[in-house]
Amino acid sequence: MRKKPQTILETNKPFTLHVFYSGYGAYEAVFSYKEISLFQPLSDQQHREYRKLCYLRPVEAKNYLLDLICFEHTPYQRKDFEFLCKDEAPTKEMTALWHEIEKGL
Repeated sequence: MRKKPQTILETNKPFTLHVFYSGYGAYEAVFSYKEISLFQPLSDQQHREYRKLCYLRPVEAKNYLLDLICFEHTPYQRKDFEFLCKDEAPTKEMTALWHEIEKGL
């Protein structure tokens, strides 16, 4: 099975941000930077919004995830991290594709 090619988005610092399926219909966002890793459970609504944004506005999707991460009890704040790229407006085809995908969810 082939892996889907991934777009590398430029960031202001070398951090990573991923979404993982944690089982039983639950998802988590995982943020890592230097010595810390933060795990943030996502509600079904948050995960659906993230998936929608991934298709239509990938940079906005990643910044949306960053907004959900709790930086409490760390030396960092949300404003310390940012994806620097800009999204292009979604095409009619991408919007139509998302609507078809959404029907299947």
